[in-house]
Amino acid sequence: MAPIDFRTKINWHRRFRSPQGEKSEHEILRIFESDRGRIINSPAIRRLQQKTQVFPLERNAAVRTRLTHSMEVQQVGRYIAKEILSRLKEQRLLETYGLDELTGPFESIVEMACLMHDIGNPPFGHFGEAAINDWFKQRLYPLDAKSQPLSDDRCVVRDLRLREGEEGLNDLRRKVRQDLCHFEGNAQGIRLVHSLMRMNLTWAQVGCILKYTRPAWWMGETPATHSYLMKKPGYYLSEEAYIERLRKELSLTAKGRFPLTWIMEAADDISYCVADLEDAVEKRIFSVEELYQHLYDAWGKHEKGSLFSQVVENAWEKSRSNSLSRSTEDQFFMYLRVNTLNKLVPYAASRFIDNLPLIFSGEFNHALLEDDSSFSQLLELYKHVAMRHVFSHPDVEQLELQGYRVISGLLEIYSPLLHLSVDEFSELVEHERVRRIPIESRLYQKLSTRHRLAYVEAIGKLERHSPEWPVMEYYYRCRLIQDYISGMTDLYAWDEYRKLMAVE
Repeated sequence: MAPIDFRTKINWHRRFRSPQGEKSEHEILRIFESDRGRIINSPAIRRLQQKTQVFPLERNAAVRTRLTHSMEVQQVGRYIAKEILSRLKEQRLLETYGLDELTGPFESIVEMACLMHDIGNPPFGHFGEAAINDWFKQRLYPLDAKSQPLSDDRCVVRDLRLREGEEGLNDLRRKVRQDLCHFEGNAQGIRLVHSLMRMNLTWAQVGCILKYTRPAWWMGETPATHSYLMKKPGYYLSEEAYIERLRKELSLTAKGRFPLTWIMEAADDISYCVADLEDAVEKRIFSVEELYQHLYDAWGKHEKGSLFSQVVENAWEKSRSNSLSRSTEDQFFMYLRVNTLNKLVPYAASRFIDNLPLIFSGEFNHALLEDDSSFSQLLELYKHVAMRHVFSHPDVEQLELQGYRVISGLLEIYSPLLHLSVDEFSELVEHERVRRIPIESRLYQKLSTRHRLAYVEAIGKLERHSPEWPVMEYYYRCRLIQDYISGMTDLYAWDEYRKLMAVE
């Protein structure tokens, strides 16, 4: 196994207009400070303030949005990163691992990846993802094995199906269908950073948000050696060339992950588990007393000195004894959060260091907080109670179903753009309005300029006279619609749906 040297991973170069030559520690830190500015000031981060964490269309400002959640993840990620660096310093390993002059960038990369980790999520969270995937699956797959090939060289048919035709293009058609029917927030985050926002971040910063290493068009079984790292799509066909370059720049294997991504992932796991329960109490789904009882019952065997007693029972007892000065709810969650962090952050740091050879190589096929320890059990306890008593609550399920209907309805509204032939859509793109297709012209005008430009740039790189042209043009046209709708906030999607369905 190659020696551990983080100077090969914390790559401060950019794809475009990258600074050249050797850089001092101070100059490298300034480069990553530039990344921070680009990220914090991006519209994608601002839109998180109106995207769902658990409760869609929530008006209570005390309940978390994706933005407030991401800020909390950012803080936990910073805590874990500092803990790792502190331990390596105590062990006198900073210089050995090439980190003695890169502690600042190490922390910054983790922090900003934590802030960005949800930027690709569509409106209404996972139900938004499901709506996009279900809608395209129902329309892009052939009716049956007897579907007749088209009489001309177009792959687009008016019922939106990419039918099998010339044998030489069938593999590409299958790849395109698979890719479009596996929309995923993490993959969309990569697309946002590179293709849509053109943020031109450093290779290391982008590498840290590549959470999963499976391409969206992957078909077949994932290898057991990378079953965790490839459990979800991590990037799309549209970013394939960019990811190949990213892997080269960061010395990553074809299925491997960037080392600092494990820290970002652990910070997310620690943050949302307690936060979801706190939001449920804020929403009066259950009381804090009922929550404590749910946690107590779900833990199972109670022993003196267990992690449950050190974290949950300790928080409960302290909140009871101090309840005269502050509310029991506030006190309980403050102590629960502090106790959880004080236990799980050091454990995540030790797991990172103990498994550093595999993590550095990108091949560690687990989450840091995924093992048979009591620490992992505590995290699973929070997730179990949330799944059983929060996500299955009728009010939450009703809002999720409404979100699913909104996204499905918006896709249906914009589907006339996908019915156009290649020539018709090309004419619309060139002139923006075409008199004989008034509905499509108005729909096209509603698409954002940023997304339209991304489509134009993508097809501009294609060879128009190649056999692949019609298939790939349609691919990027579908991406255009997915980009636009997935980029909406919950409230904007809700309002657009109501206006276009004329239900106001």
